[in-house]
Amino acid sequence: MEDFSSKEEKFEQWRYKTDDEIRLNTVGYLLQQAIELALKHHLELNGIDYPRTHDIDSLLALCAEGESEELEPWAETITAMESKTRYIKNYRLAVRKVVQIMKLADDLFKKIEKIHEKDNEE
Repeated sequence: MEDFSSKEEKFEQWRYKTDDEIRLNTVGYLLQQAIELALKHHLELNGIDYPRTHDIDSLLALCAEGESEELEPWAETITAMESKTRYIKNYRLAVRKVVQIMKLADDLFKKIEKIHEKDNEE
């Protein structure tokens, strides 16, 4: 028979695991939001109207050729991060996906910044 302290330890282990998963889902949600807002900002600076959407694929379709092709294979996954992390109770993101998308997002942010730095110089 288990004693109280081992049940308490199991609960603490579960709680820490759950806290980490919640944090990872929060990171995923915020990462999607950052990508979405960066794309919308980029489109707006280029005078391109964009739909009121969270769909990354539809925003990428409005970007010029070569500006975002690295993100295209991930667009559906990134879009799902917004809704699934908010509305599906037991949804859990994979760390490897979040890390990969973070790298892609960083590249996107740098590319957008470089494009608009050139525009400001002209």
